[in-house]
Amino acid sequence: MKVQTASGAIDVDRLGATLMHEHLVIAFEGWASDVNASATDPKALVARCVERVEELKAEGFTSLLDPCPIDLGRDVELYAEVAARTGFNILFATGLYHEHFAAPYWRFKLGIEPDGAKYVAEMYVRELSRGVGSSGLKPAVIKLAVGADPSSAFERTLVEAAAIASNETSTPILTHTEGVHGDTMLARLGELGVPAHRVIVGHCCNSTDRAYHARIVDSGAYIGFDRFGMTAIQSDENRTDCLQALLEAGRAESVIVSHDCVFCQKGAMLAPAKLTRDPRHFSRDIAPILRARGVPQSTLDSIFRDNPRRYFCDEAPGLRNPGKCGNP
Repeated sequence: MKVQTASGAIDVDRLGATLMHEHLVIAFEGWASDVNASATDPKALVARCVERVEELKAEGFTSLLDPCPIDLGRDVELYAEVAARTGFNILFATGLYHEHFAAPYWRFKLGIEPDGAKYVAEMYVRELSRGVGSSGLKPAVIKLAVGADPSSAFERTLVEAAAIASNETSTPILTHTEGVHGDTMLARLGELGVPAHRVIVGHCCNSTDRAYHARIVDSGAYIGFDRFGMTAIQSDENRTDCLQALLEAGRAESVIVSHDCVFCQKGAMLAPAKLTRDPRHFSRDIAPILRARGVPQSTLDSIFRDNPRRYFCDEAPGLRNPGKCGNP
């Protein structure tokens, strides 16, 4: 089984320890019009990303997924250059961002397009099958971002487009949520034919509602505890307690752990604190707490190594029989 990266397709078993939600660079639409912001030096962006990736390599990670949407500054050329300089596997996404941060173009376009979901899905499928632009490099996932109101016409269109493209290409879906409505979104994707195990419900660790977490994993989806270190939204103490509860319930094989770090940005929208968070935080600071509470290191290793492999193999969490990839 192959998975697509910024260096081309590789065997999924080569992923190794993988962070499934980090960002090399983002750029909110309109950043270039901020004439007060310092000029963006492409070489400096690459250098900063290389520095961070080398830190991750020293920590034992070998792969990273940057699920940046197309309209949030996705930079495939940068991914490819950083991957070439570091020998690191960098995976990326196709997809559009949710309504609150959507580019004005897409708000207008989806308002006038007779079948917006079909139009967007065709764009996703083109990138998944042919590659992005002239690079020939293909996304590994479809990014589906929903905000506080996933029932809006705009976001219903994005859900349907992701489902169409996933069904046509068997590409997995990684979602952004606000820590709510992930179960509602999963139900709609299921109605549209997408199996739950093909979905990571992102940012569930924004919430401390353990019943909500249980609904996500009981559906058969993967659950994203992928904002460790983002304490302005939720404390890491609460995240760690909720993660431990899932592990003690035997749901380690459903969990995806990451940080949603941003290594650098174009323009100056994000506060410096957002850019100084460390993608080694879980392994250095959270893992020791969990080990002290009796969680085996082998369980934590499996979360980073086996769960991404299973997800990209189109296998359900906890599947005991060989799927597309077979047993590792």
